[in-house]
Amino acid sequence: MIKMREGMTMLKSKTAAVGVASAVLAMGATVGLAGTASAAAAATTPAAACGSGYTVRGSHSLGSATVYILRNGTNACVVTFKTGSAIGNSVEIGAWIGDSTGYSKADVGKYATYAGPVKENSSCVQWGGHYGSTSWYDTTPC
Repeated sequence: MIKMREGMTMLKSKTAAVGVASAVLAMGATVGLAGTASAAAAATTPAAACGSGYTVRGSHSLGSATVYILRNGTNACVVTFKTGSAIGNSVEIGAWIGDSTGYSKADVGKYATYAGPVKENSSCVQWGGHYGSTSWYDTTPC
């Protein structure tokens, strides 16, 4: 079952084919697609992608990409950045965040540099990402 919060839309200025992350669905999460268009599309760091005031609080390597969680107070933001020779390739990449009510947001596509940001206003979130067939997620919300 796919749940989407009222008013959620998919906006993305990065050129990509957008789909739902199979890794997220395999976890049994409910998924709503989320992304932002704007200056974030040209971001070169996780903090720039998430916006002013966000700082990196955790990360996990996916081999040719790294998924990051950033915080700004109780606001959480997740982005997955390609690294090294993976930058610019057509391998699918994704970022995922979920809250304690079971709603999840994902941004997935064949992006040149990064997926996300996906954001949630909660002090307790689950988060993760994927690069190609390599995925990782943290199921501990706090």
